[in-house]
Parts: sequence; C-alpha cells; structure tokens
Amino acid sequence: MSKFLCLLFCCVCTTLLAQTPKPAGINLSGVVDWSTELVFTDAFKQSREWTIHEARDGAPWDSGVSIPLQANGFPLQIPYSNGVQPPQAVRALMLWDIQGHYPSGRYRLIVQGSGQVRLWGATSGTFQCPVDTLVTVNANNGGVVLEIERSLASTPIRDVKFIFPQYVNTYQNQTFTTEFLNFVKDFQSIRFMDWLRTNDSPVKTWSERSLPSHYTQTKNSGVAWEYIIELCNTAQKDAWINIPHQANDDYIQQLAKLLKEKLNPNLKIYLEYSNEVWNGQFAQHAYAGNIGQTLGYSGEPWGRAWKYTAKRSADVFYSFESVFGSNSTRLVKVVPCWAGNDWVSNEIMSYFNDPLYNPKQVKADALAIAPYFGGAVGDQIGRNNEVGSINIAEIVRRIRASLPETFAWMDAHKVVADRYRVKLMAYEGGSHIVATWPQVDNDALTEKLIAANRDPELQSLYCEYTQYWYNTAKADLFSFFSSHGLPSKWGSWGMKEYMSHTQAPKYKALQECVFAKTTGTRDQQMEPVEVQVFPNPSYDGSFRIQHGLNRPRLVLYDVLGRRIQSSVREISTQEMQVILSGTAGGVVFGVLQDESRFSTFKVMSKR
Repeated sequence: MSKFLCLLFCCVCTTLLAQTPKPAGINLSGVVDWSTELVFTDAFKQSREWTIHEARDGAPWDSGVSIPLQANGFPLQIPYSNGVQPPQAVRALMLWDIQGHYPSGRYRLIVQGSGQVRLWGATSGTFQCPVDTLVTVNANNGGVVLEIERSLASTPIRDVKFIFPQYVNTYQNQTFTTEFLNFVKDFQSIRFMDWLRTNDSPVKTWSERSLPSHYTQTKNSGVAWEYIIELCNTAQKDAWINIPHQANDDYIQQLAKLLKEKLNPNLKIYLEYSNEVWNGQFAQHAYAGNIGQTLGYSGEPWGRAWKYTAKRSADVFYSFESVFGSNSTRLVKVVPCWAGNDWVSNEIMSYFNDPLYNPKQVKADALAIAPYFGGAVGDQIGRNNEVGSINIAEIVRRIRASLPETFAWMDAHKVVADRYRVKLMAYEGGSHIVATWPQVDNDALTEKLIAANRDPELQSLYCEYTQYWYNTAKADLFSFFSSHGLPSKWGSWGMKEYMSHTQAPKYKALQECVFAKTTGTRDQQMEPVEVQVFPNPSYDGSFRIQHGLNRPRLVLYDVLGRRIQSSVREISTQEMQVILSGTAGGVVFGVLQDESRFSTFKVMSKR
C-alpha cells in the first residue's frame, strides 16, 4: 500500500479508534441590546448606551447633546441644562428588536440614588428612587426602555439593575445566565473578538478600556476584561483574546499582568493581534499599512500591513512572555492569516520569522485562518437573475458544492503551517450564507438565503466540513462563528438563532460530529478488502468499481489530499460506475467502505 493510501486508511479508521479529540472554540456574539445571546443575569449590563433627548413629551428621539456623566456612566443630573439647549434627559434600550426571544415574567428593578425613572415597552411604570421592586414584562410586546426623568445633583442615580426572573434572588452570586453557561460548556475555548469590539477599535491606552463598574458593557471599547476573566474562570474555558490594533505597549503589559493575576492558571490564553488586519474593510488594515510606512517598510499599503501584522504580533507575544515567562505553556501565540490566499499567509509567516520584523525571534505556536464556505453563492444567484426561480434545495446544493474549494484552502494552509512548524487553527469559520452589495438589498434573495441557512441539510453539510478539518486536513482548534444571532440581510452567522434554539441544524451538527466522543476499541478496526477498478487508466473521467461491500460509501482525493467531487451510478449491488466532476484528472485516490470493511485504490484519469 502506498504512503498516501496508508494515510487514507488512517483517516478511515479514525472514528473507530478510541476518542478522537476535536478541539472546538466559539466566537461569542457582540454584547449589544439587540443580541439574542442573554449573557448577564442583570439585563441592564446589556443595555444600549444612553440616548440623550429633550426632557419633554413629543421631543425628537435623539438631540445629539452631550451631558456630563459620573465615572460609571450615569448622568450627574437630570434634567440637565447647559444654558443653550433645552433641558435634557436620557433613555436606555434593553432586549430590543429580538423578536421576543427573552423570558416574560417578573423582573427585579433596582435603582440606587434619588430621582425618578420610567419603564415602557414590554412593561410600564413610573418609580420614585431609590427603588427595589418587581415588574411584569411581556416579551411579546417588544423590548424594554428605561428613562431617567429626574436625578438629583446632590444624590444622583448611580446604579440600575434589571434582573431576569430566574435570578431575582440569586443574581448577586451569579453574573452570567445559566443558559449562557450551558451553551459554552461544550467548547474548549472562547474567542472574544466581538465582545472586545476588535474591528475598528478606538482603544489606545489602558485608561480607555471598559470597566466592570460601568453601567453597560455595550461600549465601543468592548466588554471589561474583568468579565472576560470571570467568564473563563467560571466556565473553565481557555481565552482567545484580540489585542486592539492601536493599543500601546503599556496597555499590552497591563493586560498581561491582569490576566496573569486573575485568570485561572490552568487556563490557556490564545493571543492574536487585532482581527483580520489583512482585510481592507477594517480600520486596522489602513492603520497597519500607515504605521508600516512610518517604520520604513517597503511595498504597497497592503504589503506593509502584512509586515506590520508580523511585527506587532511579535511585539505582543514578547510582551506577554515577559510577564508569563518565555517558556510558559499557558500562552498560545497565534499569527492571523488569510484563508483564501495561502501565498499571502506564507508571506506573513515569512515576515514573522524575519529578524527585521521580529528582532527578538519570539516563536509562534499557530497559524490561524477563517475557512468559510458558501460565500459566493448568494451573489452568484443575484448576478444570474435566479432569485425568482431558484429553490432552497438548489441553494443548499450550491453551498455544498463550494466545500472542495474550502477544503483546498485548509490543505494549502496545512502545508504552510507545517513549513513553519506551527499548528493550523481556525479563528473563525462555518457557513458564509450572505450576499454583498448590491445583492444585499434584494429582500427576496435574503429570504431564500435565510431559508437555506435553516435547512436541515446544513447539519450533514457541517458534519462533512468539520470531518475534513479534523480528520483529513489534520488541523487543530476550530473556533466556530458565531454563537447566537438572528439572521438578516447581513448574514446568518449564529450556530443558534436564540438561546433555546437547540434544534438549529448547525448546532445539531456540533453535537453529533464535534462534541460527541467515539469510544470504539481496536477490536473494531475495519477489515481491508480488494476491489477491481477498470478501465485504469481512464480516458474519459469515468471508471467502474467491482466490490463485495454492503452499500459502500465512496470518497475520492487528488494527490494533495483534496476531495474530488463525482457522481456515482449503481450498476448492481456489487458494481458501480464513477464519473469524475469537472476537469478532475491525474492520479485519483479512493476509499470505498461500508460499516466494517474498506478498500483503498488508485486510478489514473487522463482526460
């Protein structure tokens, strides 16, 4: 048996040997008031930042006036008057526009300080403060709005809590909802890119970070690091963190010290500089190109951005090593690369290993990509004017047909990762069922793409996708994108749409094909058998296989280990005809297997 066929045999037997690890991480959705991911037992921590408006009935929604705030974000006084504009008040939106996907029931409203607040929307009432009371909320009536109508300058309102019904007596001892903790329990790590508002982050200095004492965690500076640490400690999950692209050296040092002091020492830290610095749609790309020019780096702006990615990644790694130790096993140092272009990824890795950009020659542990699939399907349907005629089954078929390209990305990046002796990981990944401009504004197309995302076939498609990553590409940690979110024209990203959506096809695929452990023993190894393949070589891309297997499954690969698509026609129970799709040619390797037996073969296609 050839070396390549031995490798295929190993892949076939993988699921039949004792417990195959499939390390999985999850990207959490951003903490915003319109998220269906109910993170905190206190819903007010997820409220929108203040909308400032004139303190009168019938006033415009947002006046745009700035008002003075306490350190924790509450107004110093309401109504507030600057002597120029009319007196101002504030409102905060909670559980907004999430289609009732939050619990109805008796919520606990707690307000400290002197003044008056009013609730409206899914509940109603005006309350003199301080107050601690229960209010009835009907989720079918939309979201909840809290207005501060009066806050005395002498003892201003300084704290508001709006506790979910299940936690009205326990919130002091439980920061995160049980539903949220139950969701993350199956993953090994949590990536906090959206929690940190990494893309286009304005944060530069340690003093600009969010604090846990602030009234909301939906600020542009992201969720407080203290809550990230508390979540990982509570759930016992490794933390994958993203360093803001403008963060200065002191910020990085202070963060490393905080994590060293507060994060459970048994947990790992995955370190990544920003997010997709190679991606021109984000501010961090232009920033990196400009700083690269300042540092004297040559090339086009995008090339300078790649070089600065390598340089700043090395800076971050070295700074953390100075706190944790250069040989710390707690740090996983990740170099982010571009899934769709392994040449660019090789360039970034070569820069990282160049003393010009990495003078301390700090070592990386992983190359990370985002191997999404199906990203071109929506736009193709729109460009081809197929929106009115195409059905959901055909859309799903096209999404599945995009997998070989994604598998090729995985394989190519495994080569790059092996070249630099690092692991291959996925910082994001999954289905990319969304259209771009101008197709994104086609409502009929959006409706069909959302339906495709909900199709039960997504479950088997995700299983095939993850099987390739773990068993064929032999890659490491995969951080799925993302946790919860309602679909829209901007995409269908959530593994689930809302907290109780446990029958979502993508989530069921994780349960079946990623989280589940196989417990077979070596007594269950498959028995190799011989098959006859003819004609060999094949001159028209088709050949027949005679076998003695029971309803076998066929998988074909090219010489690089990439899956080859084909159609199969059953001639009899012991013979099949195989027709290679497209222009597949050259040496083709195959695996034919049933529940207990398998055969590997090689055929030459000369068409």
